[in-house]
Amino acid sequence: MKRNILLLTMIGLLATAAATSVILIPKDTKTYISTSKDYKKCIADCKACIVACINCNKACAKMKDPKMNKCIQLCNETIAICNASVKLMQLNSQNAKELCLICAKVCENCILECNKFDMKECNYCAMACQKAAMSCKSAM
Repeated sequence: MKRNILLLTMIGLLATAAATSVILIPKDTKTYISTSKDYKKCIADCKACIVACINCNKACAKMKDPKMNKCIQLCNETIAICNASVKLMQLNSQNAKELCLICAKVCENCILECNKFDMKECNYCAMACQKAAMSCKSAM
């Protein structure tokens, strides 16, 4: 229970930091932080997923149609969890694998919603989320 609370707190802090572009790592510590080779593909796929979700979010918001609200929400959630996952993988954190599993689940929810629509941004978002989810699962 305590571990889950700690993990959720970390997710919140990392998502807030990502949203406000605050860097939590002091510049002088970068020299001894090394990203595991296992995470490199997952980091790249999560970053691509973030870009796809941002584009999908913008396209859905332009429509001003209430049926797109869930898609917009899930894109925002996916952006937040992918940002947090990338940060922990870059830190080679012991919590990265757990967060990646949660990230895969959030990406899968976004896939299901985006697949309901025939917009190219939604289709691209679903494909990018699929790659990120698969990478997150295989990074274990």
